[in-house]
Amino acid sequence: MKLLKLYKSPEIFKIALIIAIVVVGYIASVFYGQMKNLDSSVELITNSTETQLELEKILSIITMYESNLKGYYITKDEAYLKDRFLRRGEIDENIKNIKILVAKNPSLIEDIDLLNTLIDRRFNLFRETLLLAKSNKTDTAKFNAKIKQSSEFTMAMKDFVYKTINTEGAKIKAHNLNHQFDLRDSIISAFLLVLLSLLILLLSFNKINVDVIELKKTNDELQFLYLSFSKAEKIAGFGHWKVNTVTGAYTFSDNFYRLFGVEPNAFEPTFDNIAKFIHPDDLDYVLKSHKGSLISHDSTVITYRIILDNGETRYIDSVGSFTQNSKGEVVKTGVSHDLTEIYKKTLKLEENNFELKSINEELESFNNIVSHDLQEPLRKIQMFISRIVDTNNETISEQGKIYLSKIRISANKMQSLLIDLVDYSRAIKGDKEVKQIINLNDVVNQVLEDLSSNIEEKNAVITAGVLPEINGVSFQIEQLLVNLIVNALKYNKDDVPPEISINREDIGTDEVFEDKLILDHDYYKIVIKDNGIGFKQEYAEKIFVLFQRLETDSKYSGTGVGLAICKKIVDSHKGYIKAQSEPNIGTTFSIFLPKVV
Repeated sequence: MKLLKLYKSPEIFKIALIIAIVVVGYIASVFYGQMKNLDSSVELITNSTETQLELEKILSIITMYESNLKGYYITKDEAYLKDRFLRRGEIDENIKNIKILVAKNPSLIEDIDLLNTLIDRRFNLFRETLLLAKSNKTDTAKFNAKIKQSSEFTMAMKDFVYKTINTEGAKIKAHNLNHQFDLRDSIISAFLLVLLSLLILLLSFNKINVDVIELKKTNDELQFLYLSFSKAEKIAGFGHWKVNTVTGAYTFSDNFYRLFGVEPNAFEPTFDNIAKFIHPDDLDYVLKSHKGSLISHDSTVITYRIILDNGETRYIDSVGSFTQNSKGEVVKTGVSHDLTEIYKKTLKLEENNFELKSINEELESFNNIVSHDLQEPLRKIQMFISRIVDTNNETISEQGKIYLSKIRISANKMQSLLIDLVDYSRAIKGDKEVKQIINLNDVVNQVLEDLSSNIEEKNAVITAGVLPEINGVSFQIEQLLVNLIVNALKYNKDDVPPEISINREDIGTDEVFEDKLILDHDYYKIVIKDNGIGFKQEYAEKIFVLFQRLETDSKYSGTGVGLAICKKIVDSHKGYIKAQSEPNIGTTFSIFLPKVV
């Protein structure tokens, strides 16, 4: 796997390619030098061979002249003296050719000069012998001596020439041997050069093939991303654009055209064509912002209106920033978003907020009415009933006393209901209150102190463990605990003192509310447990609904609002509450409140 990664690494391939090119270059230079040596060897062999040939020609001419001279002397036939006899022109041409061939060899040049001198002397002997042969009074002894001298000189000249020829032959042999070595080395170099070239070609082809496959894969992915991005643009109502600050050329995406209610490429991508759609009241602002940014290269966020061909008005939010392309040119790239639906929903939301504000004001007014105006007549009713009973108790009939008692009970119940409704409305508004760090131990102690008379009256036993600190609204958390403890005191079993415990427990792994898993590191679990009359578990959710009471027995007073208030308080603190109960066993309320961050 590591080798495969190294092979696919562009840097490794570049290094390998550079090394291969250097090696090929070195072998090519060696091969070039060997080719030059081969050329030089061939040239030397050719020169030596031609030099031998020219020397052989000279010897042949000298020998022919000598034979002709002897033939003339014996036969006196003038035919032997014809055909350019004793002419130096042909031999001089041979000497000239030899000098050209041995121009780069100083020692041979000296030998050729010496040979030329010998030829001159030989021709002098030819002439002297010819004169003796043509004389009418030929001295045979003198002629024979001249012939002998001439033959000896010819032999000496032949020895000199053959010595030179043998020297050139030895050179040819040495050159041939060197030529064979150079040829063999050249073949090896050529083979290595071809082999390395093929290797580089194969590696390059394979790398190119891998790159082509990767490029095709990348192009396919880019094509897929482009199509996905185009679809995403269309779905989300986006369109992108760019402008080259150097060339001034604009580019629009297909969906950018659609934002303006036209098909892709419906017009040339220029700012002037876009300006035709911009609302007249926004055109100057858009023009200054966009054109100014092309000079300062500052990012822009522009919101403007456009008017489509059908008269529809759209709200466009356009964000642009600057970057550089591969040529180093500054390009502004931007995204435009159709905010029309968001704008309409914002307007609708503002209208709803205004209506909600009015409703809240009316609710606040209702709370004031409930708190003061509605309770005032009840207090007067209760006050006058008390006066009637105190001042006219003896004159009132038994039936009248019963009626007055029922009126007092109903008035008290009505007053409790009004108080609970005020508390419930305050619980609804709880999320608007400022939250602070609350120590639950302090709140529990305060609640137990406030309810001390109720607790003593019921002979209740209440225990509280160590509780955590939470982030909440103090008076609401106090109201929550009051309602739950009062509820436990109220619904106790006859002749059984209430036992109430308040503790913190760890959260299990199966606590789920509304498909959300409740985790111990996010929430505190506060458990309030009693030994009261309990209820059937099927009513565990109904008890938190406003005005829902499970007990209709007159000895259990209540309005059906207390637990609904508890639910609203916990909801406003982003928590959860649930109840687990069993008839004649008791009820356990579990409260889950967020931990302090």
